[in-house]
Amino acid sequence: MADPTPSIRMAPPDARRLSTAALDRYRASAFHRVNLSLPGLELVHSEPYIFVHRQFLSKAECAALREKAAATLAPQTFDNDATAGVRTSRGCVARSEEVASLRQRLAGLASVELGQLQPLKISRYEEGARFDIHTDAWRGDLQGAPPDPDDWWADRARLEYGVRGAPISGVNRIVTIFVYLTTCVRGGRTRWRWTDYDAALGGNHGRAFYEQPGPGTGATDVAGGSGAGFSISPEEGMAVVHFPATSARSGGYTDYNAYHESEAAVDDKWVLQQFVWSHSKLAWPRVLDAENLEPERCLSPSQL
Repeated sequence: MADPTPSIRMAPPDARRLSTAALDRYRASAFHRVNLSLPGLELVHSEPYIFVHRQFLSKAECAALREKAAATLAPQTFDNDATAGVRTSRGCVARSEEVASLRQRLAGLASVELGQLQPLKISRYEEGARFDIHTDAWRGDLQGAPPDPDDWWADRARLEYGVRGAPISGVNRIVTIFVYLTTCVRGGRTRWRWTDYDAALGGNHGRAFYEQPGPGTGATDVAGGSGAGFSISPEEGMAVVHFPATSARSGGYTDYNAYHESEAAVDDKWVLQQFVWSHSKLAWPRVLDAENLEPERCLSPSQL
């Protein structure tokens, strides 16, 4: 039986463009405003908001990034205490000076300062590799306490304590940009299957969140999904933008409707991941785990 999830693949540039009303809702929302004046940027899904730019990187740039990362890939981990998921991709982090021009472009797309960009990651999904349901938001500082079942990602604690190493109210990852470095005809889609995240369990957090953002339980039907699914098939050079959490001024609340997964790869899948934070000049060694920090040396001599 065919997967009924709506999917983007090689559509004409305007075929998935949403209405002006949807774009107006985004502008009025609690989420950070990316650079809407950038030619080629399209809003392709509303609530959760998802943008694409189909030609953000050239084929040569994609090839250079794959070559840069190939020799240093290592298994990637997964904070899966909220879901029983797995992650079987491999990846690495680039030093900022070897991707300085690319970081400038990513900051321009996100409409943020360079200091808000976390060190850039590159991941590879070989045949069978996947990354199950997860959020790109960052848990607030629990100060040693266990997670509150009604506030799974510690959004209330975030307002009081920030996150470890960044005691600033509302601090969170507010934008995710990933750029596909290969085209996958088979497998490897990025899928949002929890767009009304707790409706299957009798709750209404999904729809209500966009009217009044706040902490949530994170509970959802992991296997069955909740709400209308949406997926994007990897196309070399295409950037995808979505929003793990609201802006700092709106509380930095985790949007569980932005739960997503990378389905099992069939064709070799490479992707660049750029996480954007609500604040600049964070002390990354105190905020991030070791897997997300810059390595001691550049991955290669090439500059992008």
